[in-house]
Formats: sequence, C-alpha cells, structure tokens
Amino acid sequence: MNKKFFKLMAAAAATLCLAGSAAGDTESRFEELARRYGSRAESAAAAAELRIRLEAKAGPLSAEGLWESLFLAGQTAGQGAANGLALLSALVKGGDPVNWHTASGFFRPSEVPKSLAAADAVYMSAAFLLKMDDPAAGSLASWLMARLLDSPKGKHFFISTGPAEYLPLVREMTARELVPSFGAWPESLARGSLPFAAPVRGWVSYGAALTRDMVFLDGAGRPASNGMYAWDRERGRIYAVAEERRRIFPWE
Repeated sequence: MNKKFFKLMAAAAATLCLAGSAAGDTESRFEELARRYGSRAESAAAAAELRIRLEAKAGPLSAEGLWESLFLAGQTAGQGAANGLALLSALVKGGDPVNWHTASGFFRPSEVPKSLAAADAVYMSAAFLLKMDDPAAGSLASWLMARLLDSPKGKHFFISTGPAEYLPLVREMTARELVPSFGAWPESLARGSLPFAAPVRGWVSYGAALTRDMVFLDGAGRPASNGMYAWDRERGRIYAVAEERRRIFPWE
C-alpha cells in the first residue's frame, strides 16, 4: 500500500511541476507577444510619419528618373529611400506593396516594365532604410517587405524566387528583430540580382525562352504564364518574343 501511495504522490507531483512549467511558458509567450505587438503598433505609427517626411524629400524626377536614381553609385540612404518610396507611390495603388499587381505598362520610350520597377522600389527602399539612423526606418523597411510577402504573385516572383540581395536583407532585419507577424522570413531561391527591371532589347524565340526558363511578361509588362516578352532573370535582360521561325538568339 505504501509503495503504491508513494508512486501516486510522485506522479501527481510530476504532473503539477509540468503544469507549472507549461503555465510559465504560456505566460512568457503571452508577454513576448504582447510586447511585440504593442511595440509594432507604436513602430507602425512612427514608420508612417517617417514615410510622409521622406516622400516630401524625393527628387523632382519622372517615375523613370526615380527608378534610375535608386541604382546611382554614391546615392545616399536618405535620398535613396525618399526616391524609392515616391516611386512606389507613383506606380502602385496606395503605395502599398500588397497592391504590386496594379503596376502596369512601360516607361516610354525606354520600354522598362513598370511592374518590375515597382518591385525594385520595394527592395531598394528597404535597403536604403536599413542604412538610416532613424529608429522608425527599420520598421518601415520590414513593413514594405512583409506587404510584398502578402501579395501572392509578389511573393512568388520576388521572394520565393528572389534576387541575390534578398538573403542579406532579411538577415539584417532578423538580427534587428524586424520579422513578419508569423515570426520568420521565408526561404528564397536566388535567381539573378537587382535591378529586376530593364529595357526591352532584342528578340528571343518562344522555344528558347522556355528552354532557358525565362519568365514571360504580358502586354502590360507583368509576369504571366505566357506573353509578348521574356525576362531572363539570371542575366537581367528582357526580350520581345519572336515567332519561332525567326530563331534569333541575342545572347550569342
């Protein structure tokens, strides 16, 4: 009887310890979530204010000029972020990366697809913001990337398969605890590097575009399952798709 009693008492004690540990873990997780989301609310407000201030400082340039300015050697972090955010607002509904699909058409006469330039604006704005000293800049950078992640096609074309710059960017944000709501930035298969956008130059056959795993762009310059243009991500080039019989291979 005594042995059985002591065994039951030991089991009960172990159960209570586990329950106490679980309760402690739950409380700890709750406090962490409360801290994170409370902090995010404050950070979001500061980031929104910073964006307004920065866009007011954007250069007096055309949308194409703003895009080109993002890749100028020696561009300052503040001006780069300002120009990138202004470009995003010019090309995308509400300036919100989740609406990336609303960017369409081409810069004329250069024939640079606006949809790809909009994705460049998200990445480059985030990169410049992370170089700024303002504490709200990191929150704004994280918000931009998280909103692109919330766009199904934006995630597919620019994050799940992203540029070489994606991993260093998210490593920097993760180190600063700038992560999406579910806690971690997703993995990415690197294909090519920034910029995404480029002028349409030359021709490629439909078959060659398929063989080389190029991304087709529709008549409005947006990624599609089929289209008039082909985006060679590895080489950073965009071609018009020619009829098969022409067999023009611009990379040779």
